[in-house]
Amino acid sequence: MARYPFLQEVKEWVKNEGVSVNEILHDEIYERARDIAIQRVNDAVKKAVVGERALLNETDCIMEIFSYPLARMIVSSIESDFLRRRYALAEAKKAYNSLKNEDNGFIRKFAQEFGIELVEKKIHFADYLKYAPTWHEKWKLVNRPLQKGMIDMSKIEMARLLQEAIRKKLEQELLVLYSPPEARKVFQGAILEIKNSLQKDEEKDVQTGNATILKFPPCMRQLVSAVQSGINVPHSGRFSLVTFLHSIGMDTDEILALFSQSPDFNEEKTRYQIEHITGKISSTEYIPPKCSSLQTWGLCPHEKDKLCEKVNHPLSYYRLKWRKKK
Repeated sequence: MARYPFLQEVKEWVKNEGVSVNEILHDEIYERARDIAIQRVNDAVKKAVVGERALLNETDCIMEIFSYPLARMIVSSIESDFLRRRYALAEAKKAYNSLKNEDNGFIRKFAQEFGIELVEKKIHFADYLKYAPTWHEKWKLVNRPLQKGMIDMSKIEMARLLQEAIRKKLEQELLVLYSPPEARKVFQGAILEIKNSLQKDEEKDVQTGNATILKFPPCMRQLVSAVQSGINVPHSGRFSLVTFLHSIGMDTDEILALFSQSPDFNEEKTRYQIEHITGKISSTEYIPPKCSSLQTWGLCPHEKDKLCEKVNHPLSYYRLKWRKKK
């Protein structure tokens, strides 16, 4: 339960313990859980994965379990989409590191929590498509043997697929989670520090020189945020972002550094893709897609600004932003 504190079994255990929110927020006995909660969120922000702690006895496990809802309160209090995505992914990565070492029977039982039925080492293709990171070549359905609707999976592959299922579940929960006002008071100092850290990341230029993310159109800011959060971006999004960054003057190494935070990052393949898109190793130097294409691909965010209404291309938005500055 301490390794996987997001499971329904753990929620029932916490409920049966009868510990009130006021107790875990104020009682001295749970001070260690509060410290671990802050560490969980800081790990997510700084490392993109929640760190492992030694679980040597029952007390260690109990503190670990109670630190999880406290960490969620901190994340919810900050009200940052970037942090919600980042934290959900960080917890999912932590779970993946543990799942890799579990036996197949445990993984089958674990998968049921997410409505995934495993038959031996096989998964139904519908469940596979729901959670598999199909932006990576080896995960595309066309490259997987399919027999009677079932796909063979290794234990490591199943753990990776479950990582995505966990991430989605936690992110959806965080979107509707309410943090009590008392939690904001208790963690006031930690919340302020985390907010400052996030603000620095959001305002940080994505390259040295003149290309600043503050001048990016909402669609490109959204894609950068997803990449920086460690979320895998679909091919259309990666293509759009690479062509945009190349057009505003970023070189291959600078673009590569941005994508290095993505899960399943492979430097050699990513470099090849970037250089192919930018024309360095191909005969075609692609340009960023128009706003109409981004809308068709589902990459145009719901929250636009007034300048979006005046342009039909992300580069036009960027250039107009710079003219306003001058």
